[in-house]
Amino acid sequence: MRIRGMAATVVVALALQGCAGTAMVINGAQQQSLQSLQLFGPDAIPRFTFTLACTSEDASCITVEHAFADWAQDRHVSMQSVEPDDASFQPGHSSAAAAGLPYRLAVRFAPLVIASFNKINVTQGGSLSGDYKPPKVGYTATLYVFDAGTGKLLQQVPFHKQRTADFKADAGDYLRAEVKNFVASLDR
Repeated sequence: MRIRGMAATVVVALALQGCAGTAMVINGAQQQSLQSLQLFGPDAIPRFTFTLACTSEDASCITVEHAFADWAQDRHVSMQSVEPDDASFQPGHSSAAAAGLPYRLAVRFAPLVIASFNKINVTQGGSLSGDYKPPKVGYTATLYVFDAGTGKLLQQVPFHKQRTADFKADAGDYLRAEVKNFVASLDR
């Protein structure tokens, strides 16, 4: 009986480990809907301009903006960074930069970085107990897809991902990986 329990635990752990590395950050229906737009032409040329607004209570937006800029440069995407309340996020807004392209994409991105911490409790009797919380890294984002000519909102897709990071790991590495997974949803 104990061997079966251990075998089941190993199988579940392996299955979960396989899921942990997946790059998918939106559900299948949302991915299919984005694919139907054909954001990249058959020649891999982007058919959109890209606007990014990043908000954070720490300096993590610098890492996020650099990661998006690297992707934009690699994929020849016209990108600009704006404030979260910019008119780019409103229907009806048309951009001269979008001339000749069918879509305008705008993303509000909010990185999440939670440091690890230890909690120690001391009871009146003098006994100690503790708890450790591992670090977490992730983000919430909303992708807006507009018709570049009319400014009509075609799609609004929410994204959310959070994962436990390694102890004393560089949060920047995790944020770059999260941006890479996010843009992989656009590149499919």
